[in-house]
Amino acid sequence: MSSRIGLYFGSFNPIHNGHIEVALYMKNHAHFDQVWFVPSPLNPHKSNETLIPADTRLLWVQKAIEAYDFFQCKDDEFHLSLPSFTYKSLLHFSEKYPDIQFGIIMGADNLHGFHTWQNAEELAELAPLHVYARPGYEKLPEPLPFGAAWYDAPLINISATQIRDIYWQGDQAVNLIPKEIEHLVSAFFQAKKQLLGS
Repeated sequence: MSSRIGLYFGSFNPIHNGHIEVALYMKNHAHFDQVWFVPSPLNPHKSNETLIPADTRLLWVQKAIEAYDFFQCKDDEFHLSLPSFTYKSLLHFSEKYPDIQFGIIMGADNLHGFHTWQNAEELAELAPLHVYARPGYEKLPEPLPFGAAWYDAPLINISATQIRDIYWQGDQAVNLIPKEIEHLVSAFFQAKKQLLGS
């Protein structure tokens, strides 16, 4: 029997406890054998967002999930052309791991705009969409577009923007990010503030 893997694409800018909780929920409720976190060096849908350097975000994801046997961090998008389109990445994973059944984990916000994604129809056919509830986004009428499956995951009101703002203000986002990376994130923002002379 082939493995069922949930691909969790994202900027993870930075990774936070909400990402971990969603991955745990989806691993159990969508019956994935593993969840693979796939950090994007350059997400075409977040071009206006202030991105923490890609290598730094990748390291934080690796550190944040290393205690979980059923999570992996994949850096494949770092070796593909940019920006990181999910369809292109999925073709890559399907060719690299032909015996694995992939599904895509995404938030309800992404489903609302999924029709704008590159090769959206083909993407949903290659890997079923597993959509988790997010604050502020109502469930679309059944049947969901693109054959998506809906999961009433706990609504987690944490955002990467919120966490970056906290650190820029000189505070600590304790309990919002994995404890394994708290010191790394704090040191990064302190160094950035010193560099900027603030």
